[in-house]
Amino acid sequence: MKPRQKPSIASTSGASHMLQRNGSSGGGGRAQKYTQLDFGALNIHVLRKYRQVFGLNIKARSSKDDLVVAATRHFSNHTVDEVDTIARFLYTVHSNKGRIHYGFDGRWTRK
Repeated sequence: MKPRQKPSIASTSGASHMLQRNGSSGGGGRAQKYTQLDFGALNIHVLRKYRQVFGLNIKARSSKDDLVVAATRHFSNHTVDEVDTIARFLYTVHSNKGRIHYGFDGRWTRK
């Protein structure tokens, strides 16, 4: 019997060109990895929605360049506790029995 091979996963996402994975290794610890998002590749309507949802301190009818700068600054200032995020995700999936409904605004709602 032949040993099983892991299937290779090809990137088929249309937004895959927007994400860039970076890593920097410190002395002897775990490498710190983060993801950069190219907000310049997003549509101006998406940037305006980002401004509205996160309450960015910028005018509603700002240019795309101004929105990109504000969104990039806002996104880079957020830190994520990976363990806490995974725990909350698993709790949400478990408490909703695996059913998460995404509403019109992209936020999950219980059904």
